[in-house]
Amino acid sequence: MDGGSIPSVGIPLLGTQIMTDDNTPIGLSRRHILGGIGAIGVASAGAGLGTTAFFSDTESFENNTITAGELDLKMDYRMTYRGGRGRLAEIQNNYPNATFVDEDMEPTDEDTGVYLLDQVPSLDRYPTADGWVRGANSIFNPETGEGEGFRREDLVDAGDLDEALIRLDDVKPGDYGEVTFSTHLYDNPGYMWISGALTANDQNGYNDPEMAALDELGLPTDDPAGEGQLADAIQAKVWYDDNCDNIHQADGSGEDSGGVDVMLSIDTSGSMGSGSGSKMEDAKAAALNFVDNLGPNDRIGLVTFDSSGSLVQGLTLDHSLVADDLQPGSAGITAGGRTMMDAGVDLAANELTANDRGVDQVIILLGDGQPNESARPGNDDVQNAIDAAADAKNAGITVFTIGLDVSSGSTAQNTLITMASTDNGTTLYYDTPTGADLDAIYAQISSVILTGEAVIAEGSLRDVLTELSAGIPLDANLDDENRVCFTNSVTRCFGFEWELPFEVGNEVQSDSVAFAVGFAAEQCRHNDGETNPFAVADD
Repeated sequence: MDGGSIPSVGIPLLGTQIMTDDNTPIGLSRRHILGGIGAIGVASAGAGLGTTAFFSDTESFENNTITAGELDLKMDYRMTYRGGRGRLAEIQNNYPNATFVDEDMEPTDEDTGVYLLDQVPSLDRYPTADGWVRGANSIFNPETGEGEGFRREDLVDAGDLDEALIRLDDVKPGDYGEVTFSTHLYDNPGYMWISGALTANDQNGYNDPEMAALDELGLPTDDPAGEGQLADAIQAKVWYDDNCDNIHQADGSGEDSGGVDVMLSIDTSGSMGSGSGSKMEDAKAAALNFVDNLGPNDRIGLVTFDSSGSLVQGLTLDHSLVADDLQPGSAGITAGGRTMMDAGVDLAANELTANDRGVDQVIILLGDGQPNESARPGNDDVQNAIDAAADAKNAGITVFTIGLDVSSGSTAQNTLITMASTDNGTTLYYDTPTGADLDAIYAQISSVILTGEAVIAEGSLRDVLTELSAGIPLDANLDDENRVCFTNSVTRCFGFEWELPFEVGNEVQSDSVAFAVGFAAEQCRHNDGETNPFAVADD
């Protein structure tokens, strides 16, 4: 391809609104649900007997207040670009902090041709892919100041950005870019939507190579100020990036696949509790839903760990055998004892390696605390659990870990983070403060290893933005037949990628596009999620 540049491919990041090319709001402003309501006082009363108060009593309910809640949608993002070698200095004109990254998305001094353009929170604070993912997926406790999670003040609204998010010049066939958006709901759960708009698709005149290419394709060459070909040439995709790794996991375990082998390893120590509403019952219910979504060629097994480890059910295609062990109450597994986490890993790994059939092997380990017993020799229970996970990973097993009600920044959380596998810079650790979020977390893991991450829109850039323009409802748990609210305690990632294919020729020279992608949230309580805020905004 000969010469040409493509200026200002722009996405204003929208935690708050969609902007047109003249910065006029199109969509819904980010909602603070309800305003302040102030205070209400309650009167007190005294009681006497006859005219002489030998006995008296005063009951006073004072300082009563009612304060409205809030809903605040905040964003972080990470943006990469595969634009060819030797362009770092050029790209840094638009992105002063841009850096080369290696295949694991870690910054490197080598000229890889792949650039980490920008991320929020900043590159200085989270310089590595692993650090950024931990920040996105972990929880920061503002009361104690502990935890690896992003702080609320680290995150952005659309209005925080001084420039368009994507602003690339001299894009050539073969170039590729990706943005991983992470959404954070504060104060309340919410329904969420995604939207978009193509705001410009300009021809920007013709040069000789472009004229020749357009003539060859039978396309008109008499409208230099009209629409260009770039919006139709660029291929784009938006998807649920359930492991936040910047890559769309499209392979599932359908009827025609070889399947996957999964060992569930569940903490049954005494701290998991018992009875309705306990962590034990929540863990069983969420794991049972995961089992229900397995494909016919997937094998599943179950290990528990407390004061010892137990292989409850070996790998089997008969999913009902594991489902029986996940029934409520005493009909299924129960809690009691200490936490021998290394046995929970070793038993699961041994079952997988002893029955290897050449498919992907996965351990999903759920724990609610720090290891305090070991099956392995030595007295360092934490290190033994970490070593067991390392051995499993070295054997080619992917280890997912889930922290249920573990304190941010605690040894328990750090142990589970260290035990988890990493993929493209992503640590496969999922954090939840309550058992109510486990269904959505298991659904995320399911989409990575079983069904494939769901695509929201795919096609040419024009097609994708046209589909998004009406506003598409997002779902926190695609495995549930009903639409599920997004919790305000678990971060969710969404991927947006674009590519100018190699086969595109001179017909796009000097063309440019501008577009917007936005998110909106509405509180779940007192709403049914049926009213599309982007559709309302357009009426």
